[in-house]
Amino acid sequence: MKILWLVNIVMPELAVHLGSKPSVFGGWLSGALEAVRKSGNALVIVMSDSSKKAGKYEVNGITYYITASVGIPGERSAFREILDVEKPDVVHIYGTEFEQSWAMAQEADVERTVVTIQGPLVYYKDAVYGELPERVCRDTWLHKLLRKLNKGGQSIELQRVSFAQRAELERKTLQRLKYIHGGSEWGNAVARSVHPGCTTFDGGLILRTPFYGEERWSWEACEKHNIYVLFSYPIKGFHQVLEALPIVLERFPDTKVHVVSSKLKYRRYTGLRRVIMNKAPDYQWYIQQRVEELGLKEHLIFEGYLNAEQVKARLLKTHVFVSAAKIENQCTALGEALILGVPCVASFTGAIPETVEHGKSGFLYPFDSPYMLADSICKIFSDRELAERFSEMGRRSSARTYDPEKNGELLLEMYRTIDHNAKENIR
Repeated sequence: MKILWLVNIVMPELAVHLGSKPSVFGGWLSGALEAVRKSGNALVIVMSDSSKKAGKYEVNGITYYITASVGIPGERSAFREILDVEKPDVVHIYGTEFEQSWAMAQEADVERTVVTIQGPLVYYKDAVYGELPERVCRDTWLHKLLRKLNKGGQSIELQRVSFAQRAELERKTLQRLKYIHGGSEWGNAVARSVHPGCTTFDGGLILRTPFYGEERWSWEACEKHNIYVLFSYPIKGFHQVLEALPIVLERFPDTKVHVVSSKLKYRRYTGLRRVIMNKAPDYQWYIQQRVEELGLKEHLIFEGYLNAEQVKARLLKTHVFVSAAKIENQCTALGEALILGVPCVASFTGAIPETVEHGKSGFLYPFDSPYMLADSICKIFSDRELAERFSEMGRRSSARTYDPEKNGELLLEMYRTIDHNAKENIR
């Protein structure tokens, strides 16, 4: 059987082959790739990336295509050529949130195509603001002027508009394809809400290889009162962590928060430039302002982007991992923390309750209640027995959720089912 993937990153082994630094994103793809490779099935991986050299590459038994086409018409043409050459038995589109997904959905054989929901924009678009103040979200005339002058002006409202536009393409993709892999019970429910007649498939993530080792979190080895959290765009909820932190600091004044994502670029604007940013803020500026207002700068350590081994090392030193998202399907970072045994606190949203059982393998809290987040963190900080119980139960449950053998077999069974059904329809 020949399987063709469409992905939105340059896969790590291809990046190395091209002399580039591998992406720290999409780690679950590497695990799924190994499952297909071990099965003996042929795998072709397609990606659009105008920043890399377009062409066809053979690396470690995998065929890769990089298309330089940008925009749906160009991508459709490029994908059509690849499909004609490779003639795959199954096409697997990873992610519904990108324009390229709609381009491939129009060209691939519907009877042989499945799409995996990663972050469904049909619902994410309504969560973009993440409970931020309205004054921070709106796209003002000043934002528009700054964009026209190529001086920034990236508002959160502008991001919402982009999400809404892409959500319409996502809706078309989901309604066109009959096979959808939701990635979770919640993801499958999202699929059926958009396309009631679709066939959904189960199967969770396969985490990056380093997280399946014997090393695990321990109370003795962790750095006490250290928190691990992600920082990207408002949906991920970093601003809510900031609101919770002063409450934590009242009880644990030595608390440090390791922020693993893009580094916060402190902009020391004064005078007119500061006035302009206050009237036309972006998310980073809002975060900087709240950090200064709450006096949190000395408690935050911005790590930048880390590779798998660096993430693992940081997590093993962490006292509490926090997933603070407004909405979330499967959270890879949360899965990596759980399988190492790191005590976790997560917002009650999307598929997260399928991963963390409140009071047994971690704490869940309402996204709009940062005081509940603070209370949960403080409980774990102050109770070794609770932390160790969460560690053991989280590790035990996640070993089943992220079992690479089980999830690899579910992935392959999905491909076999689609291929079998397609052949039956021909007869």
